[in-house]
This record gives sequence, C-alpha cells and structure tokens, in this order.
Amino acid sequence: MKKLWPLVLLLAACTGSQEPSLPALVAAGSGEKVGFFRARDLQQGGAASPVATWSAPGLQDLAYAGAFQRLYLLFADRLEAYPTSGFTETSVPKNLLVVQALPADCTGGYLRLGQNRLLVHCPRAQKAFLLGLPDPGPPQEADLTGLDPALRLALLPQGGLDLLAYLTPAVLGFRPAQDPGATPRLEKPLDPPLQTPLDLRADGQGRLLGLGTTPTEVRFYALQGEGVSSRKVLGDFPGEARLALDPAVGLGVYGQGFQVLEPRDSGPQEVFTTFAAGLVGQDGYLYLAAGTLLSVYDLVPSPPQRVATSSLDFAPKALAFLPVQ
Repeated sequence: MKKLWPLVLLLAACTGSQEPSLPALVAAGSGEKVGFFRARDLQQGGAASPVATWSAPGLQDLAYAGAFQRLYLLFADRLEAYPTSGFTETSVPKNLLVVQALPADCTGGYLRLGQNRLLVHCPRAQKAFLLGLPDPGPPQEADLTGLDPALRLALLPQGGLDLLAYLTPAVLGFRPAQDPGATPRLEKPLDPPLQTPLDLRADGQGRLLGLGTTPTEVRFYALQGEGVSSRKVLGDFPGEARLALDPAVGLGVYGQGFQVLEPRDSGPQEVFTTFAAGLVGQDGYLYLAAGTLLSVYDLVPSPPQRVATSSLDFAPKALAFLPVQ
C-alpha cells in the first residue's frame, strides 16, 4: 500500500489542494435526519445550506457503497437502501429501493461494508447480521460463538469471501462469518490488551485496523499478514475515538482531537476539540464534525491545514462521501 502514496499525493494535490474540486456530496446523518451538502460548499465555510434533507427519525448509522451506487440507512428495526445514480450537486432524489426488517433491536448499531455483503452489528442485542449487496435481502445471522460481547466487527474481503473480522479487549482476528471453525481464520493477541474496543475497519489492501482504549490511552492496532503492530494515538486522552479511512487517500483517528496516520503522521491536532463524526474523502480532504460545526482539512500539507469550517443546523454523528456527476 505504501507504494501507492506518491501517486495518491499527486492526485490529491490536483483535487484537495487545487481547483476544480471533485464533484461530490457529503451525507451527514443525525438521529433525526440526513442532510446532503455539496463538498465544495463545505470547503468554502460559512453557513452551509443542504442540497436536500431527508427525515430519518431514529437513524443509527449510514454507509455508501460506491461500487453499487447505493446509500444504506440503519435504524433500530430496519435497513433502508437507496440508489444514488441520480444524485447530482443540485438534486438528491429519494427513491427507496429496499426496506429490510431486522430480527433484533439495533439501537446503537452500525454498518460495515464488504465486497459482496453488508454487516449490521447490533451490540445491545449481542448479534450481527449479514445482508447481500447491492439490494439487501433477508438478513443472515453471523456466528459470534466464543467472542467477547465487548467487541467491534467489520468485514474483511479475502479470496472472494467477506470474512468476519473482530476486535475484542484481548484479540484481533478474522474467521468465516457463519462457520467459526473453518478457514481462512487468524487470531492474534493484543499487547497491551484493551479496556474498550472502539472501532474496526478493513482498508481494502488486506489490513485490519483496530482502535481501542487502555486505562491510560487510545491505541491503534494494525493486523497485516500474521503480524500485529500497535501504537499510541491522540495524545493523553483515553476517550471515545473512531477511524476515518479512504483506502487510496489516507487514514486518520478522531475523538478528543484528531491525528492523521497516513500518508504522513501529523501527530495529535486540535486536542481540545471533541469530534463526533469524520471521513476521509476521495477529494483529498478530511471532514470532521464537532457539534454543529463541520471542518474541512487539506490532507496534502503535513500537518493537515484547516481550509474551512461550516455551521450546520444539526449535529452529525455519521458522515459519508458521495462522488456525483
């Protein structure tokens, strides 16, 4: 993956740092609605007016599958799928394709995309479900046998399969989602162990990236091949934190402040600001929400340079980047 970074930086310099910017929308979801904002407007700052707003009471999470041009919205009792092929910078038609009921309470749940399936993790119910892409059918329950209930899940594409990846306080690993004893599978102990797993992502290049807290710090773990690396991130703030990732552009951590890890380590930034939602866009920008403010940072300089801050009329808890025509 490191061989890609010189090309990535060149591409980012042609979009993130220079005009014209990549035509795109940023979908920002709260517990009540989803607002769609032009990325270029957010890069200008000020009071941001959404292109469209969808009512979504009870929204838990959202995810965008670019390969299928689908936007997925997760609620406590259902999953909704919308086509995005008709989205533009000025129009966001709401054409519901699928409403799929969930067989468990998914309050506090989240979504993770694989190559062929979508994972819905419902921590409160201690259950996870797999749904086919692009248009989800009836959910199939993932087998969580033997896993600590305090865990984060993701899907790891490998050899045409979407493996169940997991981060618990003690281990980081993966296995077939519905046959824990089958192969391929791998599990590695964490040193030091975690008090609370916070986030888990697959980067599209075979790595598993995990995040969690110990009693004194936030730690970042990377499983690549059969080796696990670990490091402290975000300074001396062992609170809530999440990963922001675009496989071809960059990787960051946000929570109490933020820190870009790839393509270049920025060290902790803005440590007195609590960020609740974030993403790395294909346009070479990092988008971070703190309350009703959404800030945009150019990833090309190191440390990243804040280019704008926009004021929204709600506080996002989930963001997605949608390139459009």
